[in-house]
Amino acid sequence: MNSYRILLFLHVAVVIVGFGVIFALPFLQAFAERTSVGATRFTLRFSRRLENFLIYPGGVLALVFGIGLMMNDKTGYKDNMPAWLSIAIVWFLAAEALSVFVMRRTTAQALRSLDGVADDGSFPAAYMALSKRLQMVGGIIALSVVGITFLMVWGAEGGF
Repeated sequence: MNSYRILLFLHVAVVIVGFGVIFALPFLQAFAERTSVGATRFTLRFSRRLENFLIYPGGVLALVFGIGLMMNDKTGYKDNMPAWLSIAIVWFLAAEALSVFVMRRTTAQALRSLDGVADDGSFPAAYMALSKRLQMVGGIIALSVVGITFLMVWGAEGGF
């Protein structure tokens, strides 16, 4: 077995496991909000736990294995970086920054806005504004995963 195939497998596996859950979180949040404040509080805590133990570590590992692939002699990217790969890397870093600096902070604010609200109570106005931001930012991050995946697959096969 060669190092390229091992790195490619690890890179793809980490992306699937680490980022696949991103697509379910907005649906989970919407379902929880239709259920109750208590369900929403649980969902936000669960989302934060997934970020800390699956999504963020997955992002780091995807970057590490991706760099390994770029440095591998089979790709030739260490000598000649294609534009599609440069765009994908910048886009990935921007999506990660959006996740860490906006999504993480907004989730924490949303949880704080639900402090003291009974599990079967009404959502405060402050939470509803944050909920819309969570949905929007989560959608941008999910679309980024799809866009970056497109660049990786199409570009790697000589599509650009």
